[in-house]
Amino acid sequence: MDKNFVHYLVWLIPIRSVRDKVRWKIMDSFTAMNFCYWVNYQTYKDKIKNKKTFFVRGDWIVDEKEFYKDYFYNVIKNNYINDLEISYKPDIEIFGPVRKKKFLEKSKAKIKIFFTGECVSEKAIDKNWAEYSDNCVNDVDLSLGFDRLDENKYKNYVRFPIWINYHFNTIGGGILNLNYTKNDIKKVIDNINNAKSKKNKFASLVASHDAPKIRTEIFNKVSEIGEVKCAGKLLHNDDTLKNEFNNNKIEYLRDFKFNICPENTISDGYITEKLFDSFRSGCIPIYWGDENIEMDLVNKNALLFYRKGEDNSALLKEIEKLNSDEKLFDAFQNQIKINDSMVDYLWERRVKILSRMESLIEERLK
Repeated sequence: MDKNFVHYLVWLIPIRSVRDKVRWKIMDSFTAMNFCYWVNYQTYKDKIKNKKTFFVRGDWIVDEKEFYKDYFYNVIKNNYINDLEISYKPDIEIFGPVRKKKFLEKSKAKIKIFFTGECVSEKAIDKNWAEYSDNCVNDVDLSLGFDRLDENKYKNYVRFPIWINYHFNTIGGGILNLNYTKNDIKKVIDNINNAKSKKNKFASLVASHDAPKIRTEIFNKVSEIGEVKCAGKLLHNDDTLKNEFNNNKIEYLRDFKFNICPENTISDGYITEKLFDSFRSGCIPIYWGDENIEMDLVNKNALLFYRKGEDNSALLKEIEKLNSDEKLFDAFQNQIKINDSMVDYLWERRVKILSRMESLIEERLK
């Protein structure tokens, strides 16, 4: 596919802000988006004859060109089908929770995979996502999500929270690459445990919104102790993430002692990359989220919990003390963040997913 014939009917709009608004409106419409995909398909369908094909629906990305960067496209291409192509009428289709479920029900793909990077429980910040609270276990061949479902009961479900492919992706396709080893996992864990803040600045908050109504609250409280830099859209007061660090969040965070990193909601098993961004950068997380924190895999003493609607004065005093006492800060920072039990847990995730993928491809596409 050399280009999209119709870039969602908006590529001629010269003003980017207007173009983006129209693009998102189309994205929200199943019929309009399907039409655009179909028109694009007419321009490349002859080039993909006799090839195995892949497509993405219900995710944040909406441009078919972007599908070539999709995590699972690259996993399947690198591991199993080296000439895998993109097609509106695919053999393998990935589904996300961003819009109505009917596109999944209409799919004729030979292999269907559901993957969510968003919370889909009843506590989801977008109530439309709760339509996927069952993780589509009865609708797809492989389901990957945050929830702690019984994997012995649901044989096609594997818990695979988004922080795994964010932070364990040192080889193309990350932890799901066939060449990945247990030693690669251990190296990532060691790097996270050994990360050290440069301690140049007090605290950071990198966020685009405050849908859970907690980020601004923590910002206001922590700002009473020292200056909090905000490099995202929310409470923006710092351009260095973009201008000095080329939007490399990990390198940006290394300058800070603390990072305010609440989740979008609290739901059992819902842990995103935010907490691990802090650990990997060497700064201390000020966190609001599921207090189970990956059960025994993460050291809960290595982060600071903020509790919404409760008295957080003891927490704020601890932040103040850590900020003013370098030895105390170093002792806190030097704690193990991730336990070695993480190695076997992630390896089990990897084996289950790859085994299921390989079986499906062998049974349905050979």
